[in-house]
Amino acid sequence: MFLKEIEMQGFKSFADKTKVEFDRGVTAVVGPNGSGKSNITESLRWALGESSAKSLRGGKMPDVIFAGTENRKPLNYAQVTVILDNSDAFIKDAQEEIRIERHIYRNGDSDYLIDGKKVRLRDIHDLFMDTGLGRDSFSIISQGRVEEIFNSKPEERRSIFEEAAGVLKYKTRKKETQSKLTQTQDNLDRLDDIIYELETQIKPLERQAKTAKEFLVLETERKEKQLDLLVYQILHHKEALVKNQAEFEKVKQNLAAYYQERDLLETKNQTLKEKRHQLSRQMDQKQANLLEMTRLISDYERQIERIHLEVSQKTEKKQSTQKSLEQLSEQKASLKTELAQKEVDLEQLEEDLKQKNQEIKNVETELSRFATDPDHIIESLREDFVRLMQKEADTSNQLAVLKAEIDSRKQESESKTAEIRQLQADLEKAKDREQRESANFETAKTKVQELLKDYQKTAQLVQNLEATYAEQQEAMFQLLDDVKDKKARQSSLKSILKSHSNFYAGVRSVLQQADKIKGIVGAVSEHLTFDKKYQTALEIALGASSQNIIVEDEAAAKRSIDFLKKNRQGRATFLPLTTIKPRRLSESNQSLLTSSQGFLGLARDLVSFEPRLQTIFGNLLGVTAIFDTVGHANQAARQLRYQVRLVTLDGTEIRLGGSFSGGTSRQNNTTFIKPELDHLTQELALLEEKQVEQERTVEKTKQDLEVKKVDLLELREKGNQARLAEQKAEMEYQQSESHLQELVLLYTQLKQTNQADLNRDLEKDQALLQEKLYKIADDKEKLNQEIAQIKEDKDSIQQKTAALSQQLSSLQLSERDLANTQKFERTNLKRLAEELAELEQNEAGMMQLLDSQEEDLDEKRLPSLKQQLANAQARKTESDQELVRYRFELEDCEAQLEEVETNLLKTNQKNEEFIRQQTQLEAKRDHVSNQLRRFANNLAEDYQLSLDDAKQEAGPIENLEAAQAHLSQLEKQIKGLGPVNLDAIGQYDEVSERLHFLNSQKDDLVHAKELLLNTIHDMDDEVKARFKTTFEAIRDSFKTTFTQMFGGGSADLLLTEGDLLMTGVEISVQPPGKKIQSLNLMSGGEKALSALALLFAIIRVKTIPFVILDEVEAALDEANVKRFGDYLNRFDKSSQFIVVTHRKGTMSAADSIYGVTMQESGVSKIISVKLKEVEKIS
Repeated sequence: MFLKEIEMQGFKSFADKTKVEFDRGVTAVVGPNGSGKSNITESLRWALGESSAKSLRGGKMPDVIFAGTENRKPLNYAQVTVILDNSDAFIKDAQEEIRIERHIYRNGDSDYLIDGKKVRLRDIHDLFMDTGLGRDSFSIISQGRVEEIFNSKPEERRSIFEEAAGVLKYKTRKKETQSKLTQTQDNLDRLDDIIYELETQIKPLERQAKTAKEFLVLETERKEKQLDLLVYQILHHKEALVKNQAEFEKVKQNLAAYYQERDLLETKNQTLKEKRHQLSRQMDQKQANLLEMTRLISDYERQIERIHLEVSQKTEKKQSTQKSLEQLSEQKASLKTELAQKEVDLEQLEEDLKQKNQEIKNVETELSRFATDPDHIIESLREDFVRLMQKEADTSNQLAVLKAEIDSRKQESESKTAEIRQLQADLEKAKDREQRESANFETAKTKVQELLKDYQKTAQLVQNLEATYAEQQEAMFQLLDDVKDKKARQSSLKSILKSHSNFYAGVRSVLQQADKIKGIVGAVSEHLTFDKKYQTALEIALGASSQNIIVEDEAAAKRSIDFLKKNRQGRATFLPLTTIKPRRLSESNQSLLTSSQGFLGLARDLVSFEPRLQTIFGNLLGVTAIFDTVGHANQAARQLRYQVRLVTLDGTEIRLGGSFSGGTSRQNNTTFIKPELDHLTQELALLEEKQVEQERTVEKTKQDLEVKKVDLLELREKGNQARLAEQKAEMEYQQSESHLQELVLLYTQLKQTNQADLNRDLEKDQALLQEKLYKIADDKEKLNQEIAQIKEDKDSIQQKTAALSQQLSSLQLSERDLANTQKFERTNLKRLAEELAELEQNEAGMMQLLDSQEEDLDEKRLPSLKQQLANAQARKTESDQELVRYRFELEDCEAQLEEVETNLLKTNQKNEEFIRQQTQLEAKRDHVSNQLRRFANNLAEDYQLSLDDAKQEAGPIENLEAAQAHLSQLEKQIKGLGPVNLDAIGQYDEVSERLHFLNSQKDDLVHAKELLLNTIHDMDDEVKARFKTTFEAIRDSFKTTFTQMFGGGSADLLLTEGDLLMTGVEISVQPPGKKIQSLNLMSGGEKALSALALLFAIIRVKTIPFVILDEVEAALDEANVKRFGDYLNRFDKSSQFIVVTHRKGTMSAADSIYGVTMQESGVSKIISVKLKEVEKIS
């Protein structure tokens, strides 16, 4: 591929249509400064997609259009056409000649064309991606770009190598994939929100649906059983009512006879009770006297007993104290003797312990003289001996191997001749096999290509369906978001409507307490609805009246005002339905309005409200007209002589008298919540219908997609099998070819090495190893002698050391025993001292106790107390006798009274029984009557049946208790179900279906997310592999190119970190005769030549159709310019270089030259220059 032609018109200084044709090889573009040479390279960059005006030396993109001169007017557009020769199919799937066009106009519009067809800028970028061409590629290099290579950071410099590695398409695809991944995650998040909301609904709905189904079954059975019981109970209760009436009459007769007998018994009972009361009072008096005497006797006896006890206790205590005092004195003397003996023993132990410590020190000093252990020395020598043995074994092994090799070489020489003859036969067979496998491989390859075409066709269909599916999914998610947003707004509006937070404080407080105040209908704005387009006009028409409160009557208005005053909640205006009258326009004004242009209607007619509020809205809106525009409203106002209030849709108001009011409000508050809420509810219903329909559409597309994917999988499986067959054939072909090459190589090696193997000097190596073995044997003998000598001196040292060690252990044991004994005796001494102090303290206490005891016995009082006790006992006996007499009289009276009361009780029991029977019968009669009425009502209300009809439908009841228990059980089961929502069955089925669908959508998205993550991972791996391979190739090429261009020196490329996706590229250079230095310390020429070396190294690695160099050698001296020119000529003549230059050395290397000049000021022209005239250009 090469650049064939550039055609410009109106681009910068090329005002006229200018065509520049290029050939392969080196083309130089020359001309004076400012003539427009660089505009040629910039036109190419611009046509290939450059979108930065700054990089084209402009402020904004229209600056590239010819701006005019003193003699020419500016042009309104610019265009550049680039023609590329693609006959070598460098860009696959493109025509042999590619034509790129770009147009731009003064208004900023632009067009892009490929082969005459309009395309997007992105299409141009995609066409040249990873080809080495394009707007940011290194195929177009200016002088500034050369400096940028060295001045940029390592991370920024990486982009050049990525372009060369051909990974930009992977990075672009990765970015697109990450965008899709983000979009997929957003969709997942949205689905999770909806699924979470549905899951929170479905669990309660599932329970409610299950409960509803159970309820329907139980309720049907309950009604049937209840009907059977109702019929049975009605018939049974009618029979019970007749029987109850007969029993009631009999009980009334028994009650009359009872009342006569009761009166006689009550008279006798009263007389006996009075006598019993008198006897009881006398007995209580005697009982009190007797109790007092008993208490006095007990007191005397207790005093006498106490005096006897005190005398006995004091005598015993004195004797015990004297005995304890004698024992303490004896213990005290014993302790003092023992203390003295312990102090003597401790002094002796101290002397013994000091003596033992001195003996231990002496033994340790003597033992230290024999510290060195001969066993350690012997052990070290033995380790040396083992190492010598190991070395001897290794040397013997080497010697054996060498002998075997000598024998083997002799046998090998003899067998090679026969092996060569066998190889010649194998070579012929391998050639035949290689030809067969090659034919099989070609057949398998053809089959794979056919299947690949079918697969690509089906894959395109799947891709189209996936795109449609994604679009439909996105539409579905958008609907989900819209529903969610509108539901949030609906909830917010309902909250505002419920709390009345959009009203003034006074209005809000009255509305919030409406239930307590009574008679409150509501605010004006809460009781009307209208088309949304009239909202602004109606807000102005009502003004503050929208916050007026409608009440039932004047009393409600007064109560509300009293409430506001009492609670200091502010003010409010009230509109009683009983006092407000509607207002109307005159017929003439009404007629004029109707005929006026732009009249939309009276405000009253544009709103909807309850019929009973007709007077309220007639009063507030009956004389206000609504117009579409201010102009129409103004015309109507003049005709009406400003006698009617007019309001336009944008909120402009023409008031009575002709004043105008209008503008916008800074606040966006409104009291009209209900109209918006109604409109929002309608929108939500429509959106939810659309959402369900969209979900069905997505589901259908998904099914179609799955069918196509199955077809694609089948084709893929066939393709995989065919590819496996192809790979197998290829592998067999490669194996046969490899086997053939191995045989040829082996045959060649055998012929070359048949005589060379016998020339080795193995006998010399054998002699050296034998001498090494002799030396090792001598070293082993010396070590054995040294070990024997040390063993002879070892026994006497060991005996002395053992004796001293045993003596030291015995002394240390004795020293520990003495120390423990000393510690124990000191503890006993301290304990004895504490016991002696305690005995002395106890002795002093007992002495004090004996001194305090005195004779204080009071025996003189005993005779007097005994006499008083005898007198009290005599008086008690006399009181006992009188009490017995009164008791006999009382018992006789009690017996008579008991007999009377028994008879009275019996009669009362009869009375109670009769009354109880009467009450029971009356209650039973009322209960049965009530039950009959209730049963009849239930029959009529629940079943809409008469008794006769119910008898026919009801079933028989054999066991009433079992039937009632069954009914009770059914009712209990129904009650146990709790609240029942019968609509839940349908709601559950609907939500369950939606949840299943959304979960399948979620699974698809999760699968898509995994695929995207895997794709990103695969692309990262591919980028790493390509980048590493290309970097290493450029690195090797750069080392060579640098040396060639500088005539020596060295250079290298280094990665700044291990991560191949993020690493930057450092440049290390060492010009000839200099040390490695920082790039910043290099001269401009050295930087330029180094950068050019890097660019040429990249060009040698990465095939680039053509390279544009714009004054890149400007900083080089003449010698280096010549090197630059010579290096250009080193490239194959099929390569294409277009060089913008001023330098003679570069021009001399060119195959053809174009000159750019400005024959007309400000307008560039192209002229041809013959090669023989090149030397005249300076």
